[in-house]
Amino acid sequence: MVSADPAVAASYRAQDAVDFYLQELPEGTRWDNSVTVRSTHKARIYEPGVLIDRVSPTPLLMIVGEQDTVTLTDTGLTAYNRALEPKQLARIPGGHFAPYTTEFAPASTASTAFFRDHLTPDGD
Repeated sequence: MVSADPAVAASYRAQDAVDFYLQELPEGTRWDNSVTVRSTHKARIYEPGVLIDRVSPTPLLMIVGEQDTVTLTDTGLTAYNRALEPKQLARIPGGHFAPYTTEFAPASTASTAFFRDHLTPDGD
């Protein structure tokens, strides 16, 4: 799945991906650093921004890391600009995995507010 070593086949080589996927796991947790060829192929041809203008009228929240090297920040912002309303953008410091690690509080606050606004009848 991930490796910083160019001699090792890997889907992701960005350092933040390597750090995230290879972090120490809680006792009793198992994760294999492997991926199928089929999944690798699907990931390489996956372009979620291509159809972003078709998401509307479903509300869209994008949380974009300012230093994302997995899904490049500019790519995310370009997709957001192409998206139709209703949409909301939350920009956070850090990379692709920051919403799950160092920037969990602002990412979850933005998500909670977005869900409250769009999934509750009166926004409460």
